[in-house]
Amino acid sequence: MILAFFVFACSDSDDPVKEETRGWTVQKLYASASGALAKKSYSRSIKLYKVLESTYPYGVYAQQGLLDLAYAYYQNDQPELALPTIDQFISTYPTNSNMDYALYLKGYINYKNDNGLLSRFTGQDLSERDPKGLQEAYKAFNELVSHYPNSRFTPDAKDKINRIVNAMARGEMYKARYYMSINAYLAAIGRAQGVVTTYPNTPFVEEALAMQIEAYDKLKQPQLSQSIRKILAINFPNSEYLTHEWKNQDIAWYAFWH
Repeated sequence: MILAFFVFACSDSDDPVKEETRGWTVQKLYASASGALAKKSYSRSIKLYKVLESTYPYGVYAQQGLLDLAYAYYQNDQPELALPTIDQFISTYPTNSNMDYALYLKGYINYKNDNGLLSRFTGQDLSERDPKGLQEAYKAFNELVSHYPNSRFTPDAKDKINRIVNAMARGEMYKARYYMSINAYLAAIGRAQGVVTTYPNTPFVEEALAMQIEAYDKLKQPQLSQSIRKILAINFPNSEYLTHEWKNQDIAWYAFWH
């Protein structure tokens, strides 16, 4: 017991922020943490918010402090800590008046998290990222739009939902074009059909139909090819693919020489 107390006391005194804030009121702790966050002193604000969380775990300051801590983590380039902190806030305080902001922040971090330093400088296309983050962003934004239609964050969430849907459709088209390039026509047809059925309001449907026509032609399936051609003509009567066959013109994000 004496040894445990000694270790605890030493670890406590070794933390300068915790030692500095000993005896501070919850109001002073929160004000100091918020002030550090406003000054972009993210490391200090994180330490102060964590002291607030451990010292005063209940009440309005604790709730807002947890949400602010998530934002500080994100600004400190620690999205892997920001996201579970937001999830903790959402599950612990489901009726909090700032739930719309929590959902927006969760969606925004997933939307912006590019999972790699290289993509920040190469202009990597959103559709070529790991789709898991985009799917999580979509879920958070969609929940925000559904439950908080009058929130000030809703218009931007709607815009990002449209961008995410287009990006996911474009990602499927990248895969379909690749399959066409290696003559894996059945796989290409599957991807193209997925674009048509899952993302019917995106600008990739026309090409997805044209790709299926070409794939069925390659597979010597004229009836299926003609059937898809009729669908293309009905929905896109001015389509260039009605007079010219589909060609693979995919250009990857890293092909800057093009």
